Amino acid sequence: MFGIGSLNDQAILERIKQGDESVLVLVYNKHYSLVKNFILKNSGDHTVVDDIMQDTIIAVWKNANKPAFLLQSKLSTYILAIAKNLWFKELKKRSKFKLVDETNQLNKAIDTQKNNLDDGIIAEMVNEMDETCKKLLSYFYFDGYSTRMIADKLNFANADTVKSKKYQCFKKLQASVLAKYNKADLI
Repeated sequence: MFGIGSLNDQAILERIKQGDESVLVLVYNKHYSLVKNFILKNSGDHTVVDDIMQDTIIAVWKNANKPAFLLQSKLSTYILAIAKNLWFKELKKRSKFKLVDETNQLNKAIDTQKNNLDDGIIAEMVNEMDETCKKLLSYFYFDGYSTRMIADKLNFANADTVKSKKYQCFKKLQASVLAKYNKADLI
């Protein structure tokens, strides 16, 4: 098998169209450091590089298999452009989720003070939940772990799964609070 260095961009695209998955691995390996350097210089860390790179290679594969696809730049430029778009989209999503999470935490803190519920009561109610919810909410709200760290600790598929499960657990906690305290206590 020849290395990617001996193939021009069009030959690489042809091999991708023919279903040669080995060329995708070569493209991944050749452009990995280019994408990694970009992400690290733009508010990223090593934990996201593989995900962005994999999504980039999938996009290249999908686009190369479109009948009307025409590469109008160097393949490395095209790959970096896709990676940049994916990374900026991820940063935008993170900032929105961070804002929502901070707002929820602020509202929770205000509600906790207003309703005279202290952290001990909330912690006690969290401890009464199922093991997954107990760990997830404790890791997120009490320990301050990121959703990526929680995904690793609880063997979830990814950070999005953690966000979804956190929402479900939070709703369960909310229902527990409402069941334990009547509406007059909370107003």
